[in-house]
Amino acid sequence: MFRRTLLLLAAGLVTVPAFAQTPEAPAPGQPRPMLSRILDGDLPQLDIPGTFKILLRPHFGDLVRRDYMRTEAGLRWALNKNFDISGEGSVYFNHGLGDTDEGYGIGRVRVGSRYLLDEWPRAGYDTSLTLTMDAPVGDPPVDMTDGQYHLTPSFIVQRPSIRHPKFTAFAGLGLDLIDPSDIPGQFGTNQPHEDSMNGTIGAIYDLGQLKYIVSATYATTAVLGHHAEHFVYLQPSVQWYVPRKFTFKSKTQWIVGLGVRTSWGPDGTDFSVRNRVRAEITFRQLMRNIRDLNKPKEPAAP
Repeated sequence: MFRRTLLLLAAGLVTVPAFAQTPEAPAPGQPRPMLSRILDGDLPQLDIPGTFKILLRPHFGDLVRRDYMRTEAGLRWALNKNFDISGEGSVYFNHGLGDTDEGYGIGRVRVGSRYLLDEWPRAGYDTSLTLTMDAPVGDPPVDMTDGQYHLTPSFIVQRPSIRHPKFTAFAGLGLDLIDPSDIPGQFGTNQPHEDSMNGTIGAIYDLGQLKYIVSATYATTAVLGHHAEHFVYLQPSVQWYVPRKFTFKSKTQWIVGLGVRTSWGPDGTDFSVRNRVRAEITFRQLMRNIRDLNKPKEPAAP
């Protein structure tokens, strides 16, 4: 009960203060960050202040692996140059190619916020503080969620290389505090079943439209859990930001990713190939127009 109360309070802290912030106008010549969400965690790079995005991530692999299909749909809003908030829901529906009927609905929700510390802990470094809450909802298929509430505070530090500008290294620490829900689910292979802490190191090689990423994570329940278990994950991947000419000059940014995930833990060694498609629909200009309409008009000069 205490943990569930903490999760609800965290959700309130994530969302309520956000609307007290006022988006700031972007500085002249400010570049648009490309690595806003390149990993499952958040690197310390935010969109231009005022940017409002709709995010879609369909799981096309479900057409052959499951009797239903999942699509992540969410929103991300950069309120100012240091702070953004996000919300996401995992929608599922029967795709008609399987043998069972799982129905349709929303099976999982996620809310989060991120605060960016520029030039910290020293010049050349950037740090982001992130707090997210993940919860199963409704009556989803058993294998869609793990049936747990998750509260995950974390921080991550990145530093671009001075000698090699295309190369960026990053490292971070985080917690995964879980609490059972009333919704049945299944844990994934080599996934902690108790509260755990984790550390991640990695690097990004940025070639513009192509970005190569490799990360290694160590997680353990030894400190926070009742049983000491240890997990290691290695994840090399590549992401392709699809050029506009292949999307009929659409303003929607399509991102295609392909990665390999290897894990070692109590369930043994697991190897899997993962693909990801994400669409980012940006409404920065729309948000700017709304703010301009709400500004008080200056009196005309006599």
